[in-house]
Amino acid sequence: MPNLRPLSAELAKKAADELFEKPERIEEDLAALRTWLAKSPYIKSRNDDQFLMMFLRGSKHSLERAKEKLDMYYTVRTALPELMRNRDPEEGKLMELIKLGVAVPLPNTVTPD
Repeated sequence: MPNLRPLSAELAKKAADELFEKPERIEEDLAALRTWLAKSPYIKSRNDDQFLMMFLRGSKHSLERAKEKLDMYYTVRTALPELMRNRDPEEGKLMELIKLGVAVPLPNTVTPD
């Protein structure tokens, strides 16, 4: 059984409808990602359920797309560590990017939507 934060009924429906999430496939998909990560020695990744699930959901449960995203995440993290370390939107360089429209901080919201 995967160790994931539970979703509310509303979010579970949204995950099923919009992200094509199938609870019966989650464990198998997480195992497939872990197997791929084990065969990718150049990627030193976290492999906890919640972290990997973030990439699966962000890829609408496409394993190949999740692998691409994981690979790109760690490539950027390795090549541009300063981008990943300082995430303060008030910081000078990030403020410039925000003003250019390259990066936009997301607001805290009250509802899941």
